[in-house]
Amino acid sequence: MILVTGGTGLTGSHLLFELTSRGEKVRATKRSGSSVDFVRKIFSQYSNNPDTQLKQIEWVDVELIDYQSVKDATRNIDTVFHTGAVVSFNPDDANAIRETNIMGTANVVDACIENGVKTICHVSSIASLGEPNPQGIIDELCNWTKSKGQSAYAKSKFYGEMEVWRGAEQGLRVIIVNPSVILGPGRWNTGSGQLFSRISKGMPFFTSGVSGYVDVRDVAQALVLLNDKTEISNERFILNSENVSFKELFSLIAKGLGKKPPFIEVKPWIINVVYPFIKLIGIIVGKGTAVSRSNLKSAFSKSNYSSEKVKKAIGFEFIPIADSISFISNVYQDGL
Repeated sequence: MILVTGGTGLTGSHLLFELTSRGEKVRATKRSGSSVDFVRKIFSQYSNNPDTQLKQIEWVDVELIDYQSVKDATRNIDTVFHTGAVVSFNPDDANAIRETNIMGTANVVDACIENGVKTICHVSSIASLGEPNPQGIIDELCNWTKSKGQSAYAKSKFYGEMEVWRGAEQGLRVIIVNPSVILGPGRWNTGSGQLFSRISKGMPFFTSGVSGYVDVRDVAQALVLLNDKTEISNERFILNSENVSFKELFSLIAKGLGKKPPFIEVKPWIINVVYPFIKLIGIIVGKGTAVSRSNLKSAFSKSNYSSEKVKKAIGFEFIPIADSISFISNVYQDGL
């Protein structure tokens, strides 16, 4: 049996759809009192009969920082897809981020070991990667070298990975994916979804920055396909469709929403005027609290990520970002 942590999140809900589409019976975790309505809405986007697939999911209430609940959830499980995490760049959330993303991941690893789980597929982030190689590309070999200046979220994803690698040393089969900025429908007030809600109101500004982007459907499918390849063990894979400039990204979203594309390039010297916009960019690309008026590299940095490893490993083909944005824009306008 399969367990998906963080089942009500953007990645978790799409992973549940991918798994149930294959006929898998799945156990999924949610926080006590949280609703599964979002999951139903996501399933309804892709299926004419979502209730049939939803019935394949056994929901359990779990707090990742409560070891006993994690231990109970992992009983009789062969594979854990660990998507559960706190994604926030608010300094006030730093303790919750560390507790869930590091201690919670440690609890998942320990419970897997204790209950004889065979495989853990862990969703990390490009935020846990290091500096570009001499060719200017960030790949799986670009390891974390410094914590100074990194957001609490980035640190938590790095140290969370360390807990998963500890599991590998104790016999777990480990697969780690490092998605770039995940694009997907429905969460319009968090993550990349904020861009759609913001640009729908008009976004005249852009900066010279570049980052990587990937469709959430690709993240879900790649996770399942990597797990299917039994010869793949104790490896990490960047999941990135394309490296796109902020101007191009904003223009594609504006086009999808029928809005005017950005036309004012923000230069560093006018930061104070458009600081809220620049801070939003920082949140989207995972720099978070590092984005202050004195530290605005993320808005102007050019980060290029390579996903050649996963393409070669499973022959994976990513959805073009223009197609992703067109689809998400239609969902946004339909009112999900």
